[in-house]
Amino acid sequence: MDGFIDIWDYYYRQNEVAYSHKVSDSPLTYISVHNQYCAIGDSEGTVTMMQLCDSLHKANKVEKDVMNQIFEREARREKNLEVAKRLAESKKPPVKAT
Repeated sequence: MDGFIDIWDYYYRQNEVAYSHKVSDSPLTYISVHNQYCAIGDSEGTVTMMQLCDSLHKANKVEKDVMNQIFEREARREKNLEVAKRLAESKKPPVKAT
């Protein structure tokens, strides 16, 4: 909403933005990455092109494997939380109408 694009590096720092860049004074509404170029659109219809450094667009096998493991672990965690929620809801006594 503030016109900034935030770049996160989940491999090294999962809890903070690694880099933030002001692209527009308007809210950003679209992003598309093609190899080393990134097109970013805002709510006014302006498109800004950015060239990405190698570390942002070239695949690193080790980082990719670790990130896949993180995403798989989080997906399993979400499924487990859904099951636990359903189980807890099924054990609640029915609510009596007054």
